[in-house]
Amino acid sequence: MKNIRVGFIPLIDAAIPIAARECGFAEREGLDVALVKETSWANIRDKLVHDLFDASHMLAPLAVATSLGIGNAKVPLAVPFGLNANGNCITLASGLYRALEEVLGHRPENPRQSAQALKRVIDKRKAAGGQPVTFGIVFPFSVHAIIVRHWLRLGGIDPHNDVLFQVVPPPFMVASLAEGVIEGCCVGEPWNSRAVESGVGSIAVFGAEISRSAPDKVLALRDEIAAKDPDTIHRLLRSYKSAARWCQERGNHGNLAHMLAQPQYLGVAPKTVLNALSGTLAVNRTETRAMDDFLVFEGDEINRPDPRKARWLYAEIASGLRQPLDEAQAQAASAVFRTDMFDAATGNNAPHEAPDPIGLKFGPAFDAWDLPAYVSALER
Repeated sequence: MKNIRVGFIPLIDAAIPIAARECGFAEREGLDVALVKETSWANIRDKLVHDLFDASHMLAPLAVATSLGIGNAKVPLAVPFGLNANGNCITLASGLYRALEEVLGHRPENPRQSAQALKRVIDKRKAAGGQPVTFGIVFPFSVHAIIVRHWLRLGGIDPHNDVLFQVVPPPFMVASLAEGVIEGCCVGEPWNSRAVESGVGSIAVFGAEISRSAPDKVLALRDEIAAKDPDTIHRLLRSYKSAARWCQERGNHGNLAHMLAQPQYLGVAPKTVLNALSGTLAVNRTETRAMDDFLVFEGDEINRPDPRKARWLYAEIASGLRQPLDEAQAQAASAVFRTDMFDAATGNNAPHEAPDPIGLKFGPAFDAWDLPAYVSALER
């Protein structure tokens, strides 16, 4: 039995690594997987690059940034498997959400309307000399940060100048909202639902309302591990593919919810987990919303690491940092997403590739081979 240490953050999108261990998929591949819970993405990155983990549940943009040496020392990583799409929300502190309702005269009905209402709130504050709105994001290089920027632009809000951002680890988002450290956040489940249950926040936008299939969390490992022991990695990928199929099946969601809710994993009520798995969430104390593709675990479009998605992540990272695009960097980003490893492990010889790998529901279409045009359209 081969021993492997895999790091994870307590989020519902860690379901595949957890199910691979708990349901025996990894054991059937001859793997004894030790799951190690961490509180922050910086810890995940640092323990992975310093060889304390063999692999980890990781933010997709962080894997790209780490490989390119953006924001930290350059350590080449490999991403051979996508763990999920969507599953995030933009949640506002209760007071800020009420302010949006007041300027509209009703609850926001869609992402554009909520962003436009926030713009009016921000303008009123500026005129009165008030403090800017501070958003909590789980890490600067995260789909969460990207989603917030896309949403803000829908309302004519400049994400570089009109709001502030603060990094808050996912398990601390609810406390940060309650204490007034932040007035909004974008985070994965179950922490948006916990904010609603605690009465400190209301969900304004589902991440799936912004993008259909943006890469959220991935399996990441160091390049050298991938090269040194490809057989073990292939076995891990096969176990994850089986776990992904199991997690996606609605008939398994009750068992999965109880599994994830355990103290060593998320430590929340099983009902909170089940709501997110079903895509039916309480968005405030009186209203519930449902979305079929709120959180997706399985499918080639999700699990197969499409290099075009890595190019999108690089373009969004560069835009967020206001840095010029570099085609050599874009190509290096593409190389992080290892379709060759996924295909070799799973026998996926004829994959279907969607024309648009991201599926943004507002703003410019993404063309992986014309990044300057995409970023220019974003920033108009």
